[in-house]
Amino acid sequence: MFQSDYRREMDALTPGSEALERLDALLAGGGEQARPRRRFGRRAAVALALCAALAVTAVAAGPTLWQTLQVRLGAFAPYAAPAEGAVVENGVEVALAGSLSDGYVARVYFTVTDPAGRLNEHTNVTARLEAADGPLAGGAGCHVLSWDAEAGRLLVEANLVGVGSGSAATLTVTGLDPSYRYETGAAFRPPERVQTLETEEAAEGQAVLRAGQTPQASPDTEDFSISSMGFDGEGRFHIRLAMAEGFSNSGLLALPYNAAGEQMGSTQDQVDAADGTDYVIGGITPADVADMAYIRVYGLYHGPEEALRDTWTLPVALEPAEERTIVLDRTAGPYRLDALEISPLSIALTWRRTDGEVGHPGLQVTLRDGAQAALEAQGGAPTEGASRDFWVFAQPVELEDIASITIAGETFPIN
Repeated sequence: MFQSDYRREMDALTPGSEALERLDALLAGGGEQARPRRRFGRRAAVALALCAALAVTAVAAGPTLWQTLQVRLGAFAPYAAPAEGAVVENGVEVALAGSLSDGYVARVYFTVTDPAGRLNEHTNVTARLEAADGPLAGGAGCHVLSWDAEAGRLLVEANLVGVGSGSAATLTVTGLDPSYRYETGAAFRPPERVQTLETEEAAEGQAVLRAGQTPQASPDTEDFSISSMGFDGEGRFHIRLAMAEGFSNSGLLALPYNAAGEQMGSTQDQVDAADGTDYVIGGITPADVADMAYIRVYGLYHGPEEALRDTWTLPVALEPAEERTIVLDRTAGPYRLDALEISPLSIALTWRRTDGEVGHPGLQVTLRDGAQAALEAQGGAPTEGASRDFWVFAQPVELEDIASITIAGETFPIN
């Protein structure tokens, strides 16, 4: 009776195909990859179904921030908790949206909103998440998830691995830079023929190509262009890059590539020019020009916007997910294994090396369906005469789904 009632409840909560299509449309352009279907434990399945039902209902009226975040988190949504708190500095509000934690891994989601319109889709956020009792492993990061142009709002994730057993943390935002740009690969046409171009002396006294001899725009961006490209009188191949007005070159590289996508030559020298940068490409001769398929320009540069360097600080109350501690107290190879701490989000292993050598034990998780859980190693830290290493699951894993854990070649069944 319970199973049939439970199935009817779950079927009622599960969104239909039309609702799922509306969800896909809502997230179009979000860059989220498809995830394989997997079996959840009852608690996670109920929570996920509720999240899906709420999010689908919200599509018709427009999703709230929390509902949008739930959809973006996907399989991790059942383990997330909403968070409250906001602070305003220099007219910019930083507000907590939610968190995800198990005591060792923490992800905090927050928004940055500027009614004055000083932010944009390029904005780089500098922030750190710190545990109240200090990080154990010290792994931390911060990245922007989305930009809502109509609301002037960024959605950002800050994360920390090695939080410790505490449930309190502090989020500190120290910089907002809307001028930040990173180009992964703007393409330009290669030279049509071998040319020896005129040079001029740069401020540093070095010879650079005179500007404007072979001007070329890129179909990918208007922020920079090629001003001149060819050989100087000494047979060196140059690419002179010109930045658009208000833009500056912070770390762009310009290099030729062949039809197989292989880099040709390497940057031998780069000199600041009046409007950009002149690159000397070593290893390129006139005979190589015929093999060039395109010129790739990539790297960091900045636009004309002003960065905001205020400080926004917020306390964060974390709600750790369920975890299980398994005392091992046994040896595997040169390792003395003390304990495993497992949650749906991560694994922490406490161990000691018995032979005085260096090296860390490998770890693998086998699920009850025979598959290997995808793990990402996060480093480790010393603790009370031992070491503690951390791994995070690429997708959450219910504790009841784990069949065994293999450490340093020895397999431990999990009941």
